[in-house]
Amino acid sequence: MLTPPRFVVLDDKPDHLTPIIEAFTSIGTSCIGVPYDDENNNHLTTDYYRGVRGLFIDLNLSGGSLGKNQHYGVIVNILETVITKNNGPFVLVLWTENPQELPDLETYLEESIQEGYEYCKPLSLSALSKTKYINTSKNHPDFGKILPGKETEFKQVIKEFFTDTPQIATLFDWESKVLEAVNQTLIELITLIPKEKRTFNDYADEIDKVLSCITGATLGNGHVEKDPRQAFNVTIAPILIDKILNNKNTYEDNLIWKDAITKVNSDDSKIRDPNSIGRYNKMLHLAVTDHENMTPLDWGSVLTPIYWGNEMTCDLFGMTTSKIKSDVFGLKENFSSSYEPVFVRLGAVCDYAQQKEGLIPYYLGYKISLDDYKKNNRKNDFEWKSPLFFTDNDSSPFYLIFNLKYLISLPKHKTFIFEAKYRIREQLLNQLIIRASNHASRPGITELFPPK
Repeated sequence: MLTPPRFVVLDDKPDHLTPIIEAFTSIGTSCIGVPYDDENNNHLTTDYYRGVRGLFIDLNLSGGSLGKNQHYGVIVNILETVITKNNGPFVLVLWTENPQELPDLETYLEESIQEGYEYCKPLSLSALSKTKYINTSKNHPDFGKILPGKETEFKQVIKEFFTDTPQIATLFDWESKVLEAVNQTLIELITLIPKEKRTFNDYADEIDKVLSCITGATLGNGHVEKDPRQAFNVTIAPILIDKILNNKNTYEDNLIWKDAITKVNSDDSKIRDPNSIGRYNKMLHLAVTDHENMTPLDWGSVLTPIYWGNEMTCDLFGMTTSKIKSDVFGLKENFSSSYEPVFVRLGAVCDYAQQKEGLIPYYLGYKISLDDYKKNNRKNDFEWKSPLFFTDNDSSPFYLIFNLKYLISLPKHKTFIFEAKYRIREQLLNQLIIRASNHASRPGITELFPPK
């Protein structure tokens, strides 16, 4: 529920944590200080790093007597333990008086981080001197504090770690602007409460009234209680997106973005590798169950049948599985290694948002690898084909192909026959829905044609 800090500093000397925490405080953001604990490994508690964007680590956490590779190994172990696929991109800053070691550490990170842990690699690697900015004299009364006259420079140096490279700066700027838009949206919700009702005794009840009013107006009063969280998201998402798109930016913000996106008209921005194309399309249009919850009832969910055999297909479609493959989808048996039957959950968005009772429509399709799709050289006017997709769980890029003539409708209690695998995102899903609607409602006329 609470937003985790974006900046974490890890040091074996607790007194050295304070100055950088104070520097972030003076900048106007939060930072968490974590003491290095070689005995109990409390510093490896993953909750400290859930939102990390900037990680500050002492280069010599394990003491000065070890060789540099041992020091580097400690850092790699920390990264592989506390950084997960859900942490997001981050910048690594090393407390050190030896910035010349950074190239060696960079090489060590490239070579030592295990395969499958690539997300543990920082976007950039920088050095920060303690002695230049912090009083490290233990007997001095100002031990551990920022050196007098160095406060402004210290803050500027910290900012530059996140702004010096425009391409990295834009990622953090975008996140900041999204959080700003969320904050503005929350403020607007609270301003809907009458001033005389903004009291400790009334806030909870009045917020309830606001949320009930706007969600009921969006979905209808009888539908909110089925999934209040979803109802709120459906209601508020357009407002939030509008704020993200239209909030004012400073000249410096716009300049960073112009400096960051420079290859639009160059060959460097043209992606030709099928795997990479599939990954891009997946990010834009396909959610996967690894990262998001989804069920067979979700709008746009792509499902695999738990059982797929002649008994099921003859009951649903009056055909065997091989007949569906050959006659409906035109798939040749000798190129069938990659074929996987799938269904997609369609229907009107209002029916889904309001969770109306009734039968749920599912269209039959196949997941087909790029190679097998090329071998079949097939085309069907009744089909809809997705962009090329590729995920970490697949061995090759693939298409999702749905035949718009083959539709089944099931009540909720029968959807247990499916297992959710993907979910088509809204933009592409709307295209599929329009195509299915046009197919179902296409008019026909009687017409005679003159001889050619």
